[in-house]
Order: sequence, then structure tokens, then C-alpha cells
Amino acid sequence: MNLYLIDGNSYFYRAYHAIKSLTNSKGLPTNAIYGFTTMMMKVLKEKKPDAVAIAFDTKAPTERHRIYEEYKAHRPDTPDDLITQIPYMKSIVEALNIAAFELPGFEADDIIGTIAKKASSHGMHVFIMSGDKDMMQLVSDRVKIYDPMKDVVIDNTAVLTRFGLPPERIPEVMALTGDTADNIPGVKGVGEKTAKELLQNHSLDELLADTSKIKNERIRKMISENIETAKLSRTLATIDISVPVDFDVFSLKIKTPDWEKLHTMFVELDFKSLLKIIPHTGSQTRGEYFLISDKEELLAFLGKP
Repeated sequence: MNLYLIDGNSYFYRAYHAIKSLTNSKGLPTNAIYGFTTMMMKVLKEKKPDAVAIAFDTKAPTERHRIYEEYKAHRPDTPDDLITQIPYMKSIVEALNIAAFELPGFEADDIIGTIAKKASSHGMHVFIMSGDKDMMQLVSDRVKIYDPMKDVVIDNTAVLTRFGLPPERIPEVMALTGDTADNIPGVKGVGEKTAKELLQNHSLDELLADTSKIKNERIRKMISENIETAKLSRTLATIDISVPVDFDVFSLKIKTPDWEKLHTMFVELDFKSLLKIIPHTGSQTRGEYFLISDKEELLAFLGKP
């Protein structure tokens, strides 16, 4: 059984930036809603998953923010016209009958990691929809990353080929390289190539405990001066796979969408092209209909003798 896991906030932003200047007849911004809906439909149509779940971030600060105030601090505020559309996108998810999770104090990545771990332990094959490097730490025999932008699947072999290390050691790499996307500092001056070379011979803990193991004097000096920063960066980059989310993995199975609700929303949003996907039986009949088959029935209907 295949389970696809989606980072909802990432999809929000991708959809928002993919389509510009789209509104309905009442002036409501709809570009993100339309892009998000088509992206979700594409997953369901092309991947044909047995189960799907989506996770969202909340505004509440997380443990990462508590231990490092600058975590993701460089990111701009969410645009007002995107904020307006988020409730509609969540309503689309609800109408599609897709399981959605969000928990104050935890990031979507942590929720996804927790679900992936539990689902894979129940024999599911999990595909995490993401292009983020940090998600690679979750890869296992039953958990893979699907990068929708590059249309590639990242498995154990792909991670080993890129880093020369198993997936669970990706946080060690990020402890040294940092991550500009999340404002994880790392050790300034250490890139991915150098980090890989160092970590293929020693664990991060070994290097930090005895920097004399680092032969290059310049790199040894940089790491020696940033031991605590490296430790902090590893913590920030490590995905929590024990988030207290309560769910039954088999409840994530695909269900029939609420076509009536989708129809109502698509009409309100002026999504004429998406109305075409609504099954004819999906909307309730509006009024009573009967067939007029001869002249007498027509005259009777018109009230004429």
C-alpha cells in the first residue's frame, strides 16, 4: 500500500508563486487556490496513491525557535493575498477527504516524519513529496522522497550516491554545511563536498571531540571555533519522528471526495475548468425534471388547451 505525504505550506507557496494575478468575479485572489487544487489533483490522478495525508505548520513557535531565535527568521512575512487564500485551500483538502494534520509547536516536517515512521512500520510504502535536503534523513527501505519539481524518486541508493553516507547521517552533514533555506548556521566556509569527505572517515561526534582528526589546518580551525554551532545546527536539522499525533495509518486511505462541496467551491471561485472534473452524479439535482415527448404534453405543460 502506497502512502503519499505532502507538506501543505510548501504547496501553498509553490502554488502562489506559480500563478500570478488570478481572481474571481468578486475580486478574491484565487491564484494559490487554483494552483494548489490542480497540484493536489495531479498527485491523485498520476500517482494513484492508496493513501494520502497532508501536514501544515502553525504560527506557534517550535522547539527550534526556542533554542535558536534566528531559525527561519530571514524569511519574509506571508503575503496578505496568500493569507486570504489559505482557508480556502484547507477547505479544498477537507472536501477531497484527505487527512490533514497540524499541531502547535511542531513543524509539518516533524509530523510527516512521525507519520512516515509509523506507516512504514505497518508495512506501507511511503513517498514524501518534497525537494528539501533535510527530508532525505527519513529515507529507508520503505520510505522514499518524491521530488515533484524534478520528477525523481530519492531512495537509499540516491542518498548514498550523493553523500557517501546513509540517510540517518544527513543531519551531520547539515551540522557542518548549515541550510540557508531554514537559516541553520552550520560552520561558515564548510561546503557539502568538504563535509562529505570529513564524515566518510569519522562521525560528527568524533570530529568535534577531537578536531586533530581533521588534516586540513584551515578547516580544522573553522570547526574548532564553531563546535557549539555545529552541535546546534545538527539539532535544528534533525527531524522529530515522535510527534504526539494520534492517528490510525489505515484511516489515511483514499476516500471519495465530497463532490457537492467541491462543486460549490469551484462555482464560487470561478474555476470553470475544474468544474469539468466533477462527476455528473456528484452534485445534487437542482429542481425537478421530466421528459416532454409529444405535442399534447407540451401544451399541457404550457397550460394551453
